[in-house]
Amino acid sequence: MKSSQKRHEVVGVFGGAFDPPHLGHVLLPAYLRARGLVDRVIVAPCADHPLGKELHPFADRLMWTRTAMAAAGGAVEVTDLEQRLADAEGGPSFTLRLLRAIADATPGATVRLVIGSDIVARGETARWHRWDEIERSFAPIVVPRVGFAAAQTCSLPDVSSTAVRQWLASTTPQAEAALRHAVPAAVLAMLRGSQGSIWLVGNGHVAAHAAPWLAAKGFAVRMVGGRALAEGRTTLPAEPPVAIWILVRDAGLPAVASALVGRIGSDTVVLHGAGARRSADALAPLVAAQIPVGSLHPAASMRAGWPDPRILAGAAFGIEGDPRAVAFARSLVAPAAVIDLDGLSARERMAYHAGCALVANHLAVTHAEIDRVWAELGISPPARTDGLFGLWHSALSNLERLGIPAGVSGPATRGDREGIAAHADALPPPAGALYRALADRLLALLAAGP
Repeated sequence: MKSSQKRHEVVGVFGGAFDPPHLGHVLLPAYLRARGLVDRVIVAPCADHPLGKELHPFADRLMWTRTAMAAAGGAVEVTDLEQRLADAEGGPSFTLRLLRAIADATPGATVRLVIGSDIVARGETARWHRWDEIERSFAPIVVPRVGFAAAQTCSLPDVSSTAVRQWLASTTPQAEAALRHAVPAAVLAMLRGSQGSIWLVGNGHVAAHAAPWLAAKGFAVRMVGGRALAEGRTTLPAEPPVAIWILVRDAGLPAVASALVGRIGSDTVVLHGAGARRSADALAPLVAAQIPVGSLHPAASMRAGWPDPRILAGAAFGIEGDPRAVAFARSLVAPAAVIDLDGLSARERMAYHAGCALVANHLAVTHAEIDRVWAELGISPPARTDGLFGLWHSALSNLERLGIPAGVSGPATRGDREGIAAHADALPPPAGALYRALADRLLALLAAGP
């Protein structure tokens, strides 16, 4: 018998400086979920520290945290909400403001703060803004930490960001060993960087994936806010870069390019990530300053909250531009496949990018329509999720290995127009119309042969 009471999703909110993140941070979401305390975790680096701690720039800490949490799986989201709240409202990063914003954004969910027992044991909550309101409204989950709880309850490693910073400042073999055991490998590569510095301009979806990908290749990654740079509100990193990769919206490219003129050397390669824009057009101010420019466009779908290092590692890249920029971009992405964009007109470049969007953006239409149909049939959410994604993965795998027509299944492969019509008639009108349109195109593809 089905329960008449619907269980609310429990969202754990894990805030902190993450300066830098360590394995204790990374393992915490799995600990919370394994104990059945939360369904998912939102990780929120603070924009500043209400108690006055000196911190690395927010963009760096956000990048490190997203990189670290990529290993934690899909039930963890790293958000820049603290910075957005600070930009919109000003003032320090009070936890209560963060929790209220997340509660407003997740109606129906139970939002709970996640803190360590060390914070409670040391009495630090007495200094927090409106701790009484946090306790009443957001039922804190207190995670046992070594030295501040009974030993048998402490499941997470005894490591702190303070210790990590001390080890980074040391040159002893003991400190090096401690770092390897305490810091995610990709984050440690970011903190060090051996191939020189690359500036990433922008803090969006692509930058969230590009940072760990570049760090794994041995580059020191420095994050630069695109809007702040364009408006003259930022200080550029002191270390000269070997390259700059501009990952802002297409409309913002000329302003960022103008802001870089006179602030970088002519030996610095500047790339942009816009698929639809030629570098000579988008970065014209830099071209006029005789700085080598090019396009480096990942043909991949990326979301900032869920960075997965496998996405860029398995992507192809669209590349064009000045010969020096093209040479650097090709060396950077090797051994990945390269889509040569040189010589394409503006219209052809738009067609290339439209093709990327057709694949990456519009799977959601079919997914949403069939999820709605299955929901109306009473199929449970877990079964819908597993069923639909199982279908996506198997269909894509077949196409990758076998191509068309061998990788296609279903009534169209048999020329069964009656079966196709029966399927379309059984579906609600929006899904049925979509089925008919796609089936007609599929039949034409199959008739054309390989």
